[in-house]
Amino acid sequence: MIEIQEGLADGTRIFGWKSDPPLTPFAPSYAHYFTEKKIFSSEECEKWNTYLLEQEPILLDKYKNSQANDGQTGLGNTSITSRYGCFNLLKFDFDLVPKLKKAIYDGVHTLLRVSNNTDWQETLYANSWFNVLRQGESINEHSHGFHKHSFYGFNLHITDSKTKNFYYHPIKFQRAAFHMSNKIGHLTLFPNFIPHSVSPNKNETPRISIAGDIRTSSWKDDKEFKNINKDLVVKICS
Repeated sequence: MIEIQEGLADGTRIFGWKSDPPLTPFAPSYAHYFTEKKIFSSEECEKWNTYLLEQEPILLDKYKNSQANDGQTGLGNTSITSRYGCFNLLKFDFDLVPKLKKAIYDGVHTLLRVSNNTDWQETLYANSWFNVLRQGESINEHSHGFHKHSFYGFNLHITDSKTKNFYYHPIKFQRAAFHMSNKIGHLTLFPNFIPHSVSPNKNETPRISIAGDIRTSSWKDDKEFKNINKDLVVKICS
């Protein structure tokens, strides 16, 4: 296995894993790319923090009768994370949302370039939610989806919580992982099937992060996925 580590001129960090060149028709052949880039200042993150903590009780009350699912994060069905299927943060009337959407678009563009997939084109959509980890809370290992339309997920860290995100190699017996300190204002894009978790928040201050999934037009048009609320997603680019 080859570990990817690269820095781009615009401040983007590229990391991930590539298989060694296969020497048989059946040897593993893969390339899993991640990006990390600072997109929001500390002042902008403070605005996000205030806004999202105000929204948390409003959304929990608004969707209190909705079927809850914490996505195997371990945060429980009373958490704001468990309402990820009820709202889309990218539809909120908040002045920093357009900047986030552009950063997601730019991140995908970078990923397509470094992976030599610039000829691939689809309209892209995304849904987004936020997580609030209070003292002692963590996020269990989970993934956002392993299916034929699987694309990218994202995390944006809002507070200085001294926590870490762990991204695990998807081959169970390949014991490799990236242990990433959560940095204020940094956006990470990762393959949606990659298992990941978050270490416990040991501070009294809540740990706030924004998360989401990037979707493709082929997924949106696929009738096999008819039980998913596709009206929740918002277009980010074409």
